[in-house]
Amino acid sequence: PSNHKPSRNQPSDQEKQGDQETSPDKMTKNLAVIVVLLSAASVAAMPMEPHPAPGEPGVEQADWRASFHIMKNVDSVHEVKLNGKTCQFSYRAANTAHQEAWEMELKEENGEFTCIIRDVDPSPPHASFYGFSAHMFGAKQDVLVADEVWDHAGQLMLAGEDYLVEGNTIRTTSHWDMRGVATITIKSE
Repeated sequence: PSNHKPSRNQPSDQEKQGDQETSPDKMTKNLAVIVVLLSAASVAAMPMEPHPAPGEPGVEQADWRASFHIMKNVDSVHEVKLNGKTCQFSYRAANTAHQEAWEMELKEENGEFTCIIRDVDPSPPHASFYGFSAHMFGAKQDVLVADEVWDHAGQLMLAGEDYLVEGNTIRTTSHWDMRGVATITIKSE
């Protein structure tokens, strides 16, 4: 028997043996964490379906009009359809969301389709978004002919600075400052 005692920084032989016995358990736990993370990443990369689905409580929808409530920290997608065009609004709201009422409407006039997405809840605080996008699927040449985004202070946000226009889509920029959005309008032929 040795009189040598391990220093505080070195594990004893008994601690080493304990680590070896739990090593498979640690590996199983680590593997489980990796599987969960990979699953979450693959779900985030999947195309999103409208949430909540039409017909669920609290959601009113005709093909060309929908109303919904902004939920915090949930990836959500809502859409409306009219004559072969689909307007889709995707977002993730920050903690300021308090289930305020929003609506979407898709109208056609003289061959031009206008989608209006707006906050209809007048009482603050208003939802801030980590990010959002609005798409007009079926747009002629996959291009928007007009777009506007307004905040709750009545300020018109600037394309290229506050949001990007990419073909049939507008979306937040990488330096989005999470301002509250009041109204989004996109138009296509």
